[in-house]
Amino acid sequence: MKTRAGLTLLELVVVLGIIAIMSVSVVQSTRYNDRRNVHNAALTLQADLRYAQRRAIMEGRRVGIQFELAENRYHIIEARFTASAEPFDIIRTVQFENGVTLAHTNAPIPFFFLPRGTRTPGDAFNVALEGINRRNWRRITVTVGGGRAEIQSPP
Repeated sequence: MKTRAGLTLLELVVVLGIIAIMSVSVVQSTRYNDRRNVHNAALTLQADLRYAQRRAIMEGRRVGIQFELAENRYHIIEARFTASAEPFDIIRTVQFENGVTLAHTNAPIPFFFLPRGTRTPGDAFNVALEGINRRNWRRITVTVGGGRAEIQSPP
């Protein structure tokens, strides 16, 4: 008697079910990682804004941030009081990675915190960060009065 090698319908359904479960878990973990990466980048930017403000107060100098949308990064900068080709020194550069994009900002370029910790004159400004999945975004709003930085998330 000859036996046929092959898959039964039940075996095929079980294999397809396992593949479906694995693909759903991969998609869910990718969404979670994207959301986490955007949130961590927003927290880093918020901390750097506070760092610039505190450094301005402690050193009695103008310290701020310069955003570079095309390069997907920003610099923490300190104003120079001497005549030079560059009006500021770069303290640190932060490059966004892990699928996080510096999508938009209406901040003055560059902007500074004054030695008393307030921002240079002007309206409040926003910085928008996006992930690979555009539903994952964070907006950081900096107010004029005290230079307060707040993170807003999607609903």
